[in-house]
Amino acid sequence: MNFKFKKLGNIDNGNVEVGDLTVICGPNNVGKTYISYAIYGFIRYFRRLVDLQLSSETISELRQEGTVEINLQFYSENISLYIDQASKEFSSDLDDYFNTTDDFFGESQIALELKDFKFNFEDEYKSIVQFGKKESLIFNKEKEDIHLTVTLQTDDESKNLRVPNSILNSVISNQIAEYLFRSVLPRPFVITSERTGISLFYKELDISKNAILEHITASEKVNPIELINVMRSRYAQPIQDNITIIRDYDNILKRKSFIKSDQQKYKYILDSLSNMLGGSYKSIDKQVVFVPKKERNRDKVNVPVYIASSSIKSLFLIDMYVNYLAEPNGLLIIDEPELNLHPDNQRKMAGLLASLVNSGIKILITTHSDYLIRELNNRIMLSSNFKNKNAILEEEYIDSHEILRPEQVKAYSLTGDHKINSIEVGLYGMNMEIFDCLIEKANRLSENIFYGMENLRD
Repeated sequence: MNFKFKKLGNIDNGNVEVGDLTVICGPNNVGKTYISYAIYGFIRYFRRLVDLQLSSETISELRQEGTVEINLQFYSENISLYIDQASKEFSSDLDDYFNTTDDFFGESQIALELKDFKFNFEDEYKSIVQFGKKESLIFNKEKEDIHLTVTLQTDDESKNLRVPNSILNSVISNQIAEYLFRSVLPRPFVITSERTGISLFYKELDISKNAILEHITASEKVNPIELINVMRSRYAQPIQDNITIIRDYDNILKRKSFIKSDQQKYKYILDSLSNMLGGSYKSIDKQVVFVPKKERNRDKVNVPVYIASSSIKSLFLIDMYVNYLAEPNGLLIIDEPELNLHPDNQRKMAGLLASLVNSGIKILITTHSDYLIRELNNRIMLSSNFKNKNAILEEEYIDSHEILRPEQVKAYSLTGDHKINSIEVGLYGMNMEIFDCLIEKANRLSENIFYGMENLRD
């Protein structure tokens, strides 16, 4: 899965191939967040971007007969066409996606390239889409079959589906795309760098709600266009998605990720997360609170997240993903996972990320953290066999699931040349000259100051 970028903000051109772990680093304001958000958005909304239109005859047959068979072979033969279509559509919508002024991304181009993608019809597929309580579409594909069967189900005695043709077309197109691309486009989840402003997110929604009420009560006749403009968020789409997830926390608590569903198998992940958090999150009276681990001779406390430390706010969505939302073969995108974390927790974060990668989740991060990079490199170096390896694992409490192979990792840097530069990843990890040079400068300055002060004593 290779993404090509042209004229994306400060980036003139470059490619990012998504690996099991993808690391993007560089100074401030060079475009790291643009890349991560763009990759998330392209995959997240891809099924809406492709237009797999059905013929009017197919829709009529579904309405009249209650079922129809769709030949998937036809669509599979046009995969490259659909990807090109989605790339152009997403590129043209970037201004709205990032919620910025028109033409800010006017020349930007984002394209997906799938290398050596070969489609087959071996697996089965089942899905249900409901329209209210009485109407639904049932999708079914048997193993080795090239046909997707769509069946109308309704409680209406007339068996007449009231859903408009345009919506039917859109829903069925979405399901075809879901089947065709689910093996190569993982379900993404983004954790934005704005996550620490969780209390502001709630206020933003309250502001929007009040603005809507004011517009309705102040108008003799509601203008739909004006109402949409009032409702429009001030945030980019990934941040809006985070807000939506946070607002739905009480319902999300009823779910279980594949990690939490098999706690024995993935104990190493849950232990790693708990060790970093030092407590857990709960919902009390529809308010998210953090419950620190009980200390001897100290009272148990519940701390509302909006007044908790910045690190607790920063880790909230990561905890939510691991416990409730993670799906097998998913894609987790984190903008600055080290945000507000003490260096010790930054090192622990590296272990958690490596563990998630080895559970089957692809991870893409942007980072400024030398601690995080060095600890990831330690995990890569541990993939080699050497004499005292087991002793190091035991002494440093590193689980074998935290070890990464060089081929699992893709790394990129953005610098002043306005390009995305690939970073070599080998047995010693990622070649991070961008950090090493800065550390060397800081050390050299420290030495010069030290020896200058010593000369004053002579």
